[in-house]
Amino acid sequence: MKKKTPFMAVFCLFLASCSSQKIKPICPQIAPWSAEFQKQAATELRANPTLVALPEIARQDVVLRDQVRACQAGE
Repeated sequence: MKKKTPFMAVFCLFLASCSSQKIKPICPQIAPWSAEFQKQAATELRANPTLVALPEIARQDVVLRDQVRACQAGE
């Protein structure tokens, strides 16, 4: 009888793990950009064509914002 106890304990753990709760993702908050700020940023980027890193940072930020919006829409 003692040999069955560890097996039963493990079996009960597996059964308990099947009834897990639905996990709700935690989405980060984003601060919205005003239209004025977006126009100013676009003007500054166009005025400095030698910039390489800043436009890439801006593109990546747009992608991250899209991902956050998608996360928030799924809540």
